[in-house]
Amino acid sequence: MMKIAICLFFLFLIIFSLQQVVFAQIGGEENREKNISEASKNYKRESIEKINEEKETKEDNKVEPKVNKITSDLKKLLPAENKLEEITYRIIWEYVDKQSTLDEETGIETMTALLKDISRVYDPVVNKYKISTIQIEIIKYDDTYELGYYWDEVSNSSIEKIFNGAYLVGSPKDGIDCMFNYSKEGAMTICKTDEYVVQSIIFDKYQEHFSYNKSKIGTKKLELNQTEMTTRIVEEILKNIEKHENIQNDYQLYKILKSNIEIKENSNKKITGNSNSIDDEKKENESLGVEKNKKYGIQNFSCIKDEFGLITISGQFNNNQVKKDKIILEILFLDYEQNIIFKNTANLIEINEFETKRFLGNTKIDKSFATCTIKVLS
Repeated sequence: MMKIAICLFFLFLIIFSLQQVVFAQIGGEENREKNISEASKNYKRESIEKINEEKETKEDNKVEPKVNKITSDLKKLLPAENKLEEITYRIIWEYVDKQSTLDEETGIETMTALLKDISRVYDPVVNKYKISTIQIEIIKYDDTYELGYYWDEVSNSSIEKIFNGAYLVGSPKDGIDCMFNYSKEGAMTICKTDEYVVQSIIFDKYQEHFSYNKSKIGTKKLELNQTEMTTRIVEEILKNIEKHENIQNDYQLYKILKSNIEIKENSNKKITGNSNSIDDEKKENESLGVEKNKKYGIQNFSCIKDEFGLITISGQFNNNQVKKDKIILEILFLDYEQNIIFKNTANLIEINEFETKRFLGNTKIDKSFATCTIKVLS
């Protein structure tokens, strides 16, 4: 009996020892896994921190495109806000942005500014009262070729095309050429000297500051006055330029541009269908034998799109020796792939023998427009 008790005691000690070994192994495994996990986390954290540090170093060493924003003397040429108040007879326009840049390769320096109408607030619900804005740009250049290259980069049309399609042109003085054009969305005035290009564009969709919805021809055509903002702003900048050159001028740009309306009317009397001028031209042509070498049909046709998307169609129809009661002209508007995007017709009524009928019209197309063609249907 004593032997059995001793055997059970030693058996109990052996079992207890084995359990301690197992628990120790399990604890060791758990500690090892815990250490591995912590080491892994530390390694990952160090790796992430190292990657982030390398990324920040690369970003710090990364060469960014150099944008030469400068404090330009051109800023002094902008109209002061008290001058804008004087032009509009009240506080209504405020500068919200002014930026100047210098292109070191071309030597072209620019000053851009944005004005907004502060007399009311934009209504985001019905979009009925969209705030009017005026964009101003002053470009100072040394080389005409570089100016043309720069203009082609930032504009859809060359300066020459913009001037050719203008509603009015004029020169306040020798060496300064100016133009004015408009649409139902607003208006634009540009003046070019041998050193500067000054541009002012107003976006006035609801015609709150000037009535830009008038015709370009006829008795109800648009006529400029002292309340048109783009001409007044450009005029003020030109005078500021001249002040820096110790030149004083008191011209009014809108009057100079407006005077060209009469010049155009005098050169286009035949548009009104004045029978006396037609008969005089006919008699003069017959006496000189012009009809023998005259080109008949559509001549001098052009289709020009301005900065506001307004397309001006102009040309003339030279009739032969047969009087016509009516002819129909078909105008096709094409995109850059020569697809027809719009079609229109125009009628010329009562055309006498050897008579020249000129035509002029405007239209606006939202689609991508490239050119247009014209032909006589009947």
